[in-house]
Amino acid sequence: MEIINNCYEINNSSYSLEKYFNSDTIFFDIECTGLSPRKSFIYMIGYATRLGNKINITQLLANDESEEIEILEEFERVLENYEKLLGFNSTRFDESFIVERCRKYKLYTKIKTKYHTDMYLASTKAKCLLNLPNYKQKTIEEFLGLHRDDKYNGGELIPVYQRYSLTRDEEAKQLILLHNFEDVKGMIYIADILCYSDLLTSDIRYINHEFDEDKLRIELETDITLPSSINKIREYGIYIIKENRIYVTLNLFKGSLYTFLPDYKNYYYLESEGIIIPRSLGESMDKSLRRPATRRDCKVALDNSFVALPKGIDIGCTRVFKENYDSKESFICVNDIREDILVKITRYMLKH
Repeated sequence: MEIINNCYEINNSSYSLEKYFNSDTIFFDIECTGLSPRKSFIYMIGYATRLGNKINITQLLANDESEEIEILEEFERVLENYEKLLGFNSTRFDESFIVERCRKYKLYTKIKTKYHTDMYLASTKAKCLLNLPNYKQKTIEEFLGLHRDDKYNGGELIPVYQRYSLTRDEEAKQLILLHNFEDVKGMIYIADILCYSDLLTSDIRYINHEFDEDKLRIELETDITLPSSINKIREYGIYIIKENRIYVTLNLFKGSLYTFLPDYKNYYYLESEGIIIPRSLGESMDKSLRRPATRRDCKVALDNSFVALPKGIDIGCTRVFKENYDSKESFICVNDIREDILVKITRYMLKH
């Protein structure tokens, strides 16, 4: 077994590194000879630790299959000093692979006792924001503007490792070391992808809003600064997230719309006049002139300016307006706008 160490310093930290990568956390990534832990073995474990601004990347390299148990035992000794794990697709692959290989050697592993953050799973939870073609590590690196020197994937390096294992070819060794090093170092920087899933549950604060002809423009802020901006277009409006600011533009409608009263059973409908009246007033009227009101009957018209709402949003007890009872599109009157409603609309837009 060989142990290779590389150190470097980070000059600029970020929200994600400060929150997720501290002295009790370890990034890790494995390299193996196949996808099945029963038919393949682990030939390298790379991991990164942090102390202040200093990052240390360590690689445990098995020169052949007989040394696999050595790198597993060494990694177990390392895990004793850390409480949290960070990886990419690491709960379903790396962790499971390590558990299965340790079982082969009857080696107890503590890996499942650690608090584990899988950046792949976290990024897929933010699909509504990211909308990437896929959520592979290299795709996320490109989205975040990161560049890597390694041109291979893990599968392409299996024959390279096999050549190294048989011949100790130095060029082959450097290729597999570079790939794993770039994977581990890349994971540190793509930790910024965790900003996006965190944003969905973070505090959003109203700053201001203004009306601009047929648009309502809203500005809000969050504690999270995104590394790459987001722009989304919806039928009812658009939003842009830049650093820690959220800019929302909603469409306005000017004209007459209806709000439908929920307590329709408390009204009568007068056919001849096309209006509703409270039951208390209608009881004394001729029954031929009135009938129990239906949901469709219980509507009140209002001529004003309205804000288009996202489909499916629940804004609570605030009045909602429609063109007709069956209309799928709903609106809120500009007179009913409150800061909390604008925040609720924004949060809904981010999640859908």
